[in-house]
Amino acid sequence: MSKSSSPELSKFFAGQINLSDPVSIALLYARPEIDPSPGQAQYMRDICDPSIMQLIAKVHRGAGKTICAAISFATLHRLDPTWRIFVHSGSFSQARYLYNYYRPMILDPEFMPQDWIVDEPTQSLTQFKQGGSMEILTASERRSRGGHVDILCLDEAVLIPKNLIDAALPVVRTSKRPKRIVMSTASPKVSLAWFLHIWQNAEELGFKRYEWPPEECHWLHGKEAEFAKKLVDSETYKIEWLGEIAERKGRVWDPELIRKALVDIRKVEVYPRPSKPDVTEWSLGLDWGFIHPTVITVWEKQGETLYARDCRIRPETALLDIMQEIKEDFPRVPVYADASGVHENDQLQKMGVKVTSVNFGKDKDALIGHVRWRLEKGLIKIPDPNPPNPDPDTLAECRKYYTLVEQMLAYSYDEKGKPRKVNDDAVDSMLCAMKPFLHPPSPPSLFVLPRLPPFYPSPYYRDEGRERFMQKPRKE
Repeated sequence: MSKSSSPELSKFFAGQINLSDPVSIALLYARPEIDPSPGQAQYMRDICDPSIMQLIAKVHRGAGKTICAAISFATLHRLDPTWRIFVHSGSFSQARYLYNYYRPMILDPEFMPQDWIVDEPTQSLTQFKQGGSMEILTASERRSRGGHVDILCLDEAVLIPKNLIDAALPVVRTSKRPKRIVMSTASPKVSLAWFLHIWQNAEELGFKRYEWPPEECHWLHGKEAEFAKKLVDSETYKIEWLGEIAERKGRVWDPELIRKALVDIRKVEVYPRPSKPDVTEWSLGLDWGFIHPTVITVWEKQGETLYARDCRIRPETALLDIMQEIKEDFPRVPVYADASGVHENDQLQKMGVKVTSVNFGKDKDALIGHVRWRLEKGLIKIPDPNPPNPDPDTLAECRKYYTLVEQMLAYSYDEKGKPRKVNDDAVDSMLCAMKPFLHPPSPPSLFVLPRLPPFYPSPYYRDEGRERFMQKPRKE
């Protein structure tokens, strides 16, 4: 995205440049310098256009939307340092990405008169003597409600909780030149539904839409996208690399891909014999049943392929009996259980079983995407519940997976784009089991602190309470 230029050329063009044009500013003063694409150029110019009050940008990752906003804000402050701007995102660190593009431009004496600036800009606030400012907000409702400004920018809006968005939207209400800027990739995060509602009803809601395709982005490496197709599932690629909206309607997974994942367990070439847990990676997914059945699914990873090794459905079994069954039958297999069963997970842990809670509210979309990726790449194998010409033992083993396969085939999105919570116990168990393969744990460090006797104080111990007591009170 950068474009080189010598200091002599910079000085020459500085005398010729149109300070009201953010595209010209980008070529000369942006750090890093950028040669804006047509879509970026239109977006920046419209941010600086007072007649356009509401903008929404939906683009792919790496499209440069954040630096475009930063350059536009710097341009506005160069023209009129009375503009007051808030930047909000899902986290303080995310909002700082924009500020870190903006701040070097403001501190460039060739671009901005330094005597306009109040003191030294901090890591989150720049103020001008004329009354303007640029501030990034922490992700709290109290801060979102603080103050009144002319421009509110929601960067990566899908990451911002809805209550914080609702608290921040009125901050431009008292301005004589209010402007709201919403920009994001349409990732399946907390406020995706809100973002898509604005995007799909932009004209009715008074927003102007902006998007530009990867083909415009000359700074992107051409082959990177080809490699990415192999690393992520098709839905993630569509959203993050192409900037499109995933159709969260109908079936969650392609039924044809599920059927291709079904194998005959009698064929060793497609369903190898299981190894011991200390030789290969194993995982047990556990979906507790209170009204519905409790489901246990067990998986083994050989090479890059996951093989379903067991599926047990316990509709009316006492939970303590299920805990004892897991402890006796799978003593060395780590358990990944639905976090909603807090008491049950704690009880199982006390029995000596290693249990990791899986938070569906946080991880479910990623786990679903991981299963989709494995189905698309042929890296998950499940015994076919209806094998051809089975003997009684084979049929008994394969029929254990009937419910899991049927639920996978029926798993669908509701009208809000959320997976339906109907007959999904086996699917949830499978998703829990995917957790270690989604985020593989890092190998243990070879450096281990020696275990000291209980009566011997740790050299790393700090009495923080005493430290606070000994400190003098701060002067507010």
